[in-house]
Amino acid sequence: MSDKIADLAARRAQKIRAKARKCPICRKPAVEASRPFCSERCRKIDLDHWRSEAYRVPVEEVPDADTVSPKAPEDG
Repeated sequence: MSDKIADLAARRAQKIRAKARKCPICRKPAVEASRPFCSERCRKIDLDHWRSEAYRVPVEEVPDADTVSPKAPEDG
């Protein structure tokens, strides 16, 4: 029974190593201490991107109902 457990644990560890993520900044393997980055340097680079608003989600702004002037009824 313990052989089966050891085998399952080894397989799980192998899957985890196979799915190791790469640093989103430099593509090196991520380190557990700075995950998901490879180093503190890449972590700070990413933070700077957020601060400078380099990462943005495109949105289409809709004018507020308060700022839109009502249209005059058409004469007809």
